[in-house]
Amino acid sequence: MLSRPTTEQIILDCRHELLTTIDAAVDDPTVKVAIQMMENVLRNCAARAAHEIAWMRDETAAMVAFATDVAAAHPASTAVDAALAAYEAGRSESLHLDDVCATYDLAGRAMGAALEVVMAAGDDARHLTGRAILEERLAHENEIMGEWAFVGRA
Repeated sequence: MLSRPTTEQIILDCRHELLTTIDAAVDDPTVKVAIQMMENVLRNCAARAAHEIAWMRDETAAMVAFATDVAAAHPASTAVDAALAAYEAGRSESLHLDDVCATYDLAGRAMGAALEVVMAAGDDARHLTGRAILEERLAHENEIMGEWAFVGRA
């Protein structure tokens, strides 16, 4: 029985079983490569399962705050206003993954519109703020990828 039956732990337990039981019983090099590839995928899925919703919620808040700041600083930015209105109309407080993804997408659209405005306006300070938000997203993606390797490739 699992004492901590989170999705992350279930996936990590499957990964462990794959590596300790199945891999040990296999001699075929092609199958061993397939096992290592599955191990990589399972590790990545475990990281996503543990953090994905929290990361998207945090990133959503940062993207919307950025877009709101840009809209205030550049009042003629109708595209940002429209994207923020779409976000407000379509966002959800639900923690179901599909709902979080949909809200995240709306926030991303607002951020994209805001980035276009700051780039066109030459607003370097806000451009750097937007880049920092994108760098945080990249850091999360890198954490998910972990030690991703092309298994069986020289």
